[in-house]
Amino acid sequence: MNSFQSCEWADIEALRAKVQTPCASLEEAAQSFATILATSSPTAVLARVFVVLPMSSLSPADQEFATALVANNAALGEQTPVLCMLGTAGREAAWRDRARSVGHRAIPLLGARFVENIPMIAKLLADLDVGFSGLDEGKILDTRTLTGSKNGAFYVEEAGRTEDARGQRVIPNREFVDAYGVRTVFGMGGAYFDGALTVAIVFTSEHIERLAASRFPSLIGNFKISTGALMRERRIYQHRTS
Repeated sequence: MNSFQSCEWADIEALRAKVQTPCASLEEAAQSFATILATSSPTAVLARVFVVLPMSSLSPADQEFATALVANNAALGEQTPVLCMLGTAGREAAWRDRARSVGHRAIPLLGARFVENIPMIAKLLADLDVGFSGLDEGKILDTRTLTGSKNGAFYVEEAGRTEDARGQRVIPNREFVDAYGVRTVFGMGGAYFDGALTVAIVFTSEHIERLAASRFPSLIGNFKISTGALMRERRIYQHRTS
């Protein structure tokens, strides 16, 4: 596949087959999925796969990261939903190891205002039609629109200038965008049987039309199918101490 823009349905079918390769843990599957996305086109800069898990389900190392990220905020508890990056792949070696992530390895979703102050996450959830207002009351994300075979799409046409309603750049890391010529960012999301959200995001150096980007969200459905048992059995990490 030369580019995401020129992707055809035959390419999507080939990617689906790769995504459904059996894995021993959700972390292994997410890393495989991220690698598939990052290597499917030379225009891919970075691909990441996240799953929202309660704080208590995270490994000790991820719990430590999440706690430090929010400066040990008193609102952080065992049931706090955490956007956990389980897979990452890209052009730089550091982007192929989740343990080397500086700010995205495990992000606690402490409340609606907290989420709104992270423009990319706020737009991601809005695009996927995931409700997060209930976070202020200690509830989980509302993912009812993404259950079963339903999937959602995330789309940022121009990473260098797209802003949200508050005038914040949706992709705020200007140094990253400029250095790697990041243009269109797209993603996909779905929910597991228990409502847990999983998403994949791809940063590219090409301009991708929304119609072309809309071909990819079905891949998250294949990812859910291949990892559903892993979620039910809570086989999250390759090694529990990671």
